[in-house]
This record gives sequence, structure tokens and C-alpha cells, in this order.
Amino acid sequence: MLRSPRAGRFCMALALAAAAWTLITVLTGGFSVLLAGYRLSSRDPFRPLVIALAFLVVARLVLGAAEFRRAAASAIGSNRGEMAARIALAAAACVLIVAIAWNTRAAGGSDSSCYALQADAFAHGRASLAPPLPGVLPDAPPAVFAPTGFIPSPRDPHEAVPICGPGLALAMVPAFAVTRDAVFLVVPLFAALAVWLTFLFGRTIDDEVTGAAAAVLLASSPIFLYQAVQPMSDVPAAALTLAVFVFAGRRAAAAGVCASLAVLMRINLAPVVLLAAIALPDRRAAARFALGVLPGVVVLIVLNVIRYGAPLASGYGSTDALFSIAHAAANLARYPRWLLATETPLPLLVLLAPWWALRRRGRARPAIAALAAVLVLGATYCLYTVFDEWWYLRFLLPAMPIVFVFSVAVAVDLRPQSRIAIATVVCLLVVPWHLHVARTRQVFDLQAIESRFRLTGAYAATLPAAAVVLSGQQSGSIRYHGGRPTLAWDQVPPQALDATMTRLREAGRAPYIALEELEEPRFRQRFAGQRAGALDWPPVVEIRGRVHVRVYEVPSR
Repeated sequence: MLRSPRAGRFCMALALAAAAWTLITVLTGGFSVLLAGYRLSSRDPFRPLVIALAFLVVARLVLGAAEFRRAAASAIGSNRGEMAARIALAAAACVLIVAIAWNTRAAGGSDSSCYALQADAFAHGRASLAPPLPGVLPDAPPAVFAPTGFIPSPRDPHEAVPICGPGLALAMVPAFAVTRDAVFLVVPLFAALAVWLTFLFGRTIDDEVTGAAAAVLLASSPIFLYQAVQPMSDVPAAALTLAVFVFAGRRAAAAGVCASLAVLMRINLAPVVLLAAIALPDRRAAARFALGVLPGVVVLIVLNVIRYGAPLASGYGSTDALFSIAHAAANLARYPRWLLATETPLPLLVLLAPWWALRRRGRARPAIAALAAVLVLGATYCLYTVFDEWWYLRFLLPAMPIVFVFSVAVAVDLRPQSRIAIATVVCLLVVPWHLHVARTRQVFDLQAIESRFRLTGAYAATLPAAAVVLSGQQSGSIRYHGGRPTLAWDQVPPQALDATMTRLREAGRAPYIALEELEEPRFRQRFAGQRAGALDWPPVVEIRGRVHVRVYEVPSR
């Protein structure tokens, strides 16, 4: 048979791609994604598995036995370092595929609307949202004009400023040069980067075996995947924080730039990333690190002054109200329980990491710096506002890669001569549990759950150009996906609904109301006695999904 090394290796590459397709289908139970107007779906893992085996057979026939073995060895890696790097790279690639395929692609809730609309404003040269109805409702409360995720501007009450930080929105701005939907690819890219950086950090602190195992654990982590499919800043914050500690020992300027970007993502990460200074080798490195940090701090101060009127102000409100020692007991009862339930007891090994680190000659300083960062981040959120849902583990994501690295490092150090075997067993035990938790806790259902935001926004885009939509949960999606101005119905005074409708009509506007099913009873209760508050006429459309949304055209009566 004619030998063709190039064709044979190409067949092997196709076999690996089909095998990856099979693995993703098995782990997630199947997927469906729309790419460039074409729907790509996979429900049956058997077909891509057969394709993978067929390409392997063809590769074997084309290459011959000896060349096939060499090609297989080359694909896996000729030594432990190469093999570990390729495992980490494969984990990062799988995360990228999953995060894109199951991405919500929606400016929906408070956080995702905050980032997407803020990015839109930046892309159009604005630091805040322009007044949606200038001069139409001069006596309305300023909060009426702020969509979900925004508050009235202290400088101009009819403008809206974001609650969240500017970092992710700034990272999304270049995507607008491609398409508005490209902004939803930013977080998946950061997710893949975080997995790869976990490998690099583990290799730096310990070795490539620890790095590869920790990368695989992060790639399968339920809370990591939960946030990787949403346009929120938790995963980018984790990637940038980790990058600070990866670069601190050798590239101080790069570490400083990453610290600068991490602070833009989340201002409370400032004391966390500055702990990387412990790992800096000398004063020159410290100076380069400080210079790298400076641009982000300047940008943040300038934006705070422009938007909130003071260098240290933000949209989150008073620090005294957000952080309190009174929150500690409730948070200490929640975060450890959520962590053990979703990540297994493996992260508890990080408690032994200080003793492990002190025995690492030449690596103790970067290890201690990273462990101190984990401690400070944990203490920060121990004092933060109390929440009741497991997904608020997302606050701890900047620490999770470091925790995985040290947990694996401690585990494999129990029997150094069996490092690879222990790391493999840890992954084989933990990864299936991670994926089980991810499936049962709706990681792969978020796209369907959040689809109502895109669908409502798409419908809003068909409304007349003069339409104004009273909305709450849907206010961000209607503005971002639909391009129509919104008013926050829950900020309209209870006795002013009918007068507001009349004022809008007098200004040539067509009022609509968009409500999710759980909002309707509250809407009727708030506006009891108002003609438009009864909602006693049929909606123009009902969007039926996991959550129903009804859009009403307000009759002129």
C-alpha cells in the first residue's frame, strides 16, 4: 500500500478530533450549538467514536506499523514534560469548546447585562449609559432610567452607571469590531487561558505532573464551568490573578500588568494580587511590577471620578454595608459546605500546603505568596454579604487554581516515587464527580434557561422604533439585544403608572410592558388601581421557555 506520512498524520489528527467529540458528548449528554447560521448538534457518542476508529485504521494502513507507533508517541509526547503539557493543552481546548458550545450568549441578569451594556457604551466612546428618553419624563425618579445592573449616575441622574467593575467590559470592546455577539467569546477564551496558566503555575511550584493534574481538575470544576459559560468577570478575574503569580518570579513587568487588569476586573483583588510582591526576586523587579500595576489603577481612578464622582467610589455601595464581621459566621457555614459538596474533600489538602511549601528550597517564596493570596481572598469573602446559593462559590474562583495545585502537590508528595499514579487516581476519582455535579446543578442547562433573554431581545428588535418597554429582569436584554429604550417598572411610583403611559404617548412613544411570569403578580400588586396595572388584556407575544416572558402593548384607553 502507498505510504504517505502527511496523509497518515492528518488521519490521526482527525481521529483525535472525533475522539474528543465523543468524549464531550458522553460527558455532557449531548449538545447543540448555532454557528454562522448552521446548527451543529451531537446526541449520540457512538457515531463520532466509529469515525475516530475508522480514521485510526486508515492512519495505520497509510503509515505502516513503525511510523504509526512513532506518530502516536509524538502525539502523546516523547517525555513526561511533553505529555503533561499536551494533557493541559487538551484540557484547555475542551474547556474552550464547552464554554462556547454551552455559552448563554445573553445579556440577561444583573451581572451579564452590566458587562455587556457597559462594553457597548465603551465601544461608542461613553463611560455611562446615555439617557434613554431625554426630556420625556423630567419628573420621574432617576432609577426609572437604569436597567438591571446599573444605578443612576451621581453626576447626571438621568444617565446610568454600572454596578460592576470595568475590566471585563474593556476586554469585550475589541470584540465589537467583529460583531456584537463576539463579546460572548471573551470569557471562554479566559477560561481556556486559566486552565493553561494552572498548568504553568503547578509546574513552577512543583512539577509538570502536578500542573497537568491541577489543570484537569480546574477544567472539570463545576463552579468554573458554571461561570465559563456566562459573560461575567469571575473566570477572567481567576485567569488574571493566576497570571500574576505565574509571572512574578521571572517577568515582573508582565505580572504587574496582569495585576493591573485583575484590579480592573475586581477592585477587591488589589490586596490579593499585591501579595505577589513576596515572590519578586529583587528591588528592580519590584519597580517593574509597580510600573505594570500603575496603568490599571489610573484607568480605574479616572473612570470612578467620571462615573461616580470620587476616586474610590464604586457602584457597589458603601463598603461598611458590604463587609462586616457579623457576616463571618453565616459565610463560614456556607462556603466550606458548598466547596466540599461540589469539589470533594480534595481541597482540604491545601491546609497542609504551608508545611509542604516550607520544604521546597528555592520555591518557598512564590508558594507562600500564593497561599497568602488564598488566605486573604477567603477572609475577604468571609466578611462579605451573605448569599444562599452554591454558585456564589464563584467569588472564590481566583483562589481555586492555586488550591488545586497545592492539593495535588500535597497528595503526590505522600509517595514521591508514584507521583504519576497518584495524580492519575486523583483525577479519575474527582473528575467524574465534578462532571456529575455540573450536570445536576444545571451547568449545561444555563443556555436553555437564559435563552429567554435573547428571545425577548430579538422580539423587542421588531417593535416600532418609537417603542419604550417597561421591564425589570428583561431590561438589559431588551436594551442590548433589542436596541429599545427601557424603563424600570419597579421604580415607577405606584400611583404614576397611567400618567407615565400618557406622557409617553404625548411624546410620540409607544409603551410596552415585558414581564417574566414571577414578576406579573408583583406588577399587579404594585399598580393596583391603575388602569395599565391590571394587565387585563392579552399579550402581543408570550415567550415560552424554562421561564415564560409576556410582552404587552399598552392600550390607549
